[in-house]
Amino acid sequence: MIFTKFTSWFKNLPTMAIWIVLFLFYFTIGAQLSLVRGLVLAAVLTPIQFTVYTLNLKRFMPRYYDTNKKKFRLNNTVLILLLATLGVSLESIYFHFNPDMAPPHRGLIFPFIFHIILCLVAFWVSMTKYLIDKQEKTNIELETLKRGKAESELKFLKTQINPHFLFNALNNIYSMAYTGDKSAPEKITMLSDMLRYVLYDCESDYISLYKEVDYINSFMEFQQLKTEKRQNIRFDIGNYDENYQIAPMLLVTFVENGFKHSKIEKDKNGFVNITISQTPEKFYFFVENSIPVEAAVPTPETKRGIGIENAKNRLNLLYPKKHKLEISNSNNIYKVELELYK
Repeated sequence: MIFTKFTSWFKNLPTMAIWIVLFLFYFTIGAQLSLVRGLVLAAVLTPIQFTVYTLNLKRFMPRYYDTNKKKFRLNNTVLILLLATLGVSLESIYFHFNPDMAPPHRGLIFPFIFHIILCLVAFWVSMTKYLIDKQEKTNIELETLKRGKAESELKFLKTQINPHFLFNALNNIYSMAYTGDKSAPEKITMLSDMLRYVLYDCESDYISLYKEVDYINSFMEFQQLKTEKRQNIRFDIGNYDENYQIAPMLLVTFVENGFKHSKIEKDKNGFVNITISQTPEKFYFFVENSIPVEAAVPTPETKRGIGIENAKNRLNLLYPKKHKLEISNSNNIYKVELELYK
């Protein structure tokens, strides 16, 4: 309990320091006449402002600002008038017992206005702090919701990829083993590495680029197993930093989309071209795929593009103002061009 109190006090130290400085400021002004006058001025003005600041910040703003503006204004008006009256009364009592310290021709209107102004300053500061803290809290909650949404979308993406791809991969491996293909064990190892990547490596926000590239290579290997003849697939990899950190399954989403809509295993004229390159300033990724003539007019289902929309949301979250994504669909060719900036 003692540790908790100390932690709370330490956390509020900057605010306490401000009030101490304000107390010393009022003391310095009053001390020009006398030390007693300085102490009285500081002891009256500082607590009054502190009361307005604390009550408004801790009680009035949280309770009434968003729900009952009328009560919020009424409470603060009454508080400020009462404290201004109290301040004038305390000063009047002090000057009554110390007439030598009283300024000439001193009335009540100017001191009352002076205290009102000081209370309004404390009110304005407390209101500003409350709104700033509230905005920061809202931003944190919004960021948390966005990150949670992105994580949910990634998990959804995994469930979307795994069953469909896993079924086809296992079916191909079974066929290879049944026919005595000696490369079957190699494909089993490859599939195991892919599943490890999806299930474990993708738990991080970012992974090494070489893991994503390795997954794409393995994915295309299994894609080639769907047909006896080699499919029209091109994967150009330029110079890139293998340790470059990238969001997991970000590129895979666009590759999956390209193969899914090109129907390359059925369309003899179908193709998928993939390019990856990197410079010190940016990372570049490009995918283009053919679209069969009968699928040239998109249906409502293909228009939605859940995987692509998820990828856009993740890009906005993980690469804010550091990416450029262009998607086009013309002449039966679908293109995705992605740039990530440092």
